[in-house]
Amino acid sequence: MADVHGQRALVTGANGHVGVNLVRAARDAGYAVVALVRPTSDLRGLDGVDVEVRRGDILDPASLRAAAEGCDVLFHAAAAHKTWSRDPAREILAPAVEGTRNAVEAAAAAGVRRVVYTSSSNTIGFSRGPTPLSEADHADPAAYRVPYVKAKIAAERAAFETAARLGVDLVALNPTGIMGPGDHRITPTTAHAVGLFNGAAPVFAAGGVNLVDARDVARAHVLAAERGRPGERYLVGGDNLTWSEVADHVAALTGRRPKVLRLGRRPLTAIGAVLELAARVTGKPPALSRAVIADGLDRFIWFDSGKARRELGFEPADGGAVLRATLRWLLGTGHIKEQVARRLSAELTPLSL
Repeated sequence: MADVHGQRALVTGANGHVGVNLVRAARDAGYAVVALVRPTSDLRGLDGVDVEVRRGDILDPASLRAAAEGCDVLFHAAAAHKTWSRDPAREILAPAVEGTRNAVEAAAAAGVRRVVYTSSSNTIGFSRGPTPLSEADHADPAAYRVPYVKAKIAAERAAFETAARLGVDLVALNPTGIMGPGDHRITPTTAHAVGLFNGAAPVFAAGGVNLVDARDVARAHVLAAERGRPGERYLVGGDNLTWSEVADHVAALTGRRPKVLRLGRRPLTAIGAVLELAARVTGKPPALSRAVIADGLDRFIWFDSGKARRELGFEPADGGAVLRATLRWLLGTGHIKEQVARRLSAELTPLSL
């Protein structure tokens, strides 16, 4: 990798799951890091890290431009990772699309040499069969209902369109299901892991998922800053696992195999509708929504990360290691029930960043 000592990198969303790991990975690579966070952000994930913290908002172009001044690389990792909201247009879509456009425009104004954009495997799509998809595939936004999926599809398009219009060197990374340490806000993917480990969440009877450690995703961003080809997107994921294989890993770690969800689409959709009604009253996201059922039930969320391996040198941990690291992180943050924690092997000590 090129010598980046003396170069400055701006990380948006620096207190998020990808962000806190990315700040560390960039620092380890030799970058001086500027962390852009909102005034109200929880900064626990940045404790003890040598980083310049700047307050701002990706929806405030002036604060973005000010933070980008003097930076060589801009890692745009900020996004609202939610699968449900009372107001998805304002809370999920606007930060994704407008925030991404603002970040690329700020990079152009500041003369940043490269933007590495954190997209999502959701922009690739989901498969009805056990065939891994690649960067050549593109999700049709009309075919999906989850607001986060729609937002990431639209944001990726905005990123490339804005970069092309302004002549910005941009590379997109498309992480799969991100787990592992650093998720202080508990994103939907980690929330499902909490349920699996605590025995409260089931696995689906069919379909599968691809899991990746947030630390590997962060290192892939740093690799992309120096090795990625302009205008390209790179899937960064780990093993493709059936839900049965996920259950096997969880059982090996906790001594208890998750239940298998065998209900059909209609009853699950009805349950999702009831949970959404409750969520509108409480403001807390539902454990299951109609959109999640429509998009994900019995689908294979499988991907081929061969391009990132070949061109970036990306080397992800295997699926079992990802789940193990996630469990150790959740042990340290108090999200694992005491009765479950007592059953765990003495080797499963809490993990911190």
